[in-house]
Amino acid sequence: MHRVAVLSARSWGTVFATVLAEAGNEIVLHGRRSDIADAINVRHENPDYLPGVRLADLVTATTAAEAGGC
Repeated sequence: MHRVAVLSARSWGTVFATVLAEAGNEIVLHGRRSDIADAINVRHENPDYLPGVRLADLVTATTAAEAGGC
């Protein structure tokens, strides 16, 4: 398993993070909006850009640019 940072919590970034997580990677999804990051971390869903799609538990989100350790 690899730890991967994806820069963008919008549609493309969320889909890319999902594909990488399905391949068994631990994903840190970086975004600008704390409400989106909170929804991803709590509900495992990006309600604005990918509503109704449950994200893998391997996907977490942050707004901190220095987070992730990638």
